[in-house]
Amino acid sequence: MNSARQTFRILALTVGLCVAWALVARVLPRPELAETNYEANRLRIERWLLDPPASHVLVGTSIGGRLLPTYFQGTGLSNFANLGLDGANPATGLELVLARSTAPEVVFLEIHRLAADLGANDQKLLEYARGFGLTATKLFPLTRAEYRPSSVLYGWLKSRQSGGAGGDPRPADSTNQPFAPGTQAPAWVGRIEPLVRAVEAKGSRVVLVRLPVGRENPANADASNFGDQAAAWLKVPLADLYRLTTKAGEPISYTDGLHLTPAGAATVAKWLARAAHSTNSVERGPL
Repeated sequence: MNSARQTFRILALTVGLCVAWALVARVLPRPELAETNYEANRLRIERWLLDPPASHVLVGTSIGGRLLPTYFQGTGLSNFANLGLDGANPATGLELVLARSTAPEVVFLEIHRLAADLGANDQKLLEYARGFGLTATKLFPLTRAEYRPSSVLYGWLKSRQSGGAGGDPRPADSTNQPFAPGTQAPAWVGRIEPLVRAVEAKGSRVVLVRLPVGRENPANADASNFGDQAAAWLKVPLADLYRLTTKAGEPISYTDGLHLTPAGAATVAKWLARAAHSTNSVERGPL
């Protein structure tokens, strides 16, 4: 067999395997989680920038990343996207929201790490979204994170896990003190507020979201907290889901004392859907 014919057969086999895998991947459920933080971030960024526009998007960190779009099925937030990026600042998610020509109706902005400085991971994710990496992925869909065999398998295994209550119960907090509001806006407001105003200028409504964060939850859910002050500084409403779920006596569970279990995330998603359609959360400030 000459080398040209052998090369042709190898190429034909490769194409055949790619086509077969593409067909198999279309039958399997789309993964919502991935085996590494970077691949999970790629998954969310690619869906946000390459899929049809979503009407609602959650921008935040790995805390908010647990609120999977499937948890919102059957609610008014069924067309929901998640930009809860592992190891990233919510400002990075706002930049990605602005990168789409079609503006979502509502941008839920997680307050966790909102005041933190941007790091190398934020730069890496923005470079991917703005550079050749995403362009190549758009041209060759099989290179998307959701088509990686390991991501498909990981996502399938995760979807098979029980949705029942599990993990650690809500930790009793003994060190977190009530937030003391200041009179002067800190430096992070100067970084976040222009992004919020730019998102609003495109026609979106921005709502701050305070999620339960396990061991970082204050003992008194009604105490003045960072979310209350951030809402005042940024002049946007706040949906305080920790306060709401605590008042309602909802059991919230965590995998590691910080991140929500599937059951905990599904419960919080239900309350976010309620808050989104409450006139209080939009017109009258914090819930």
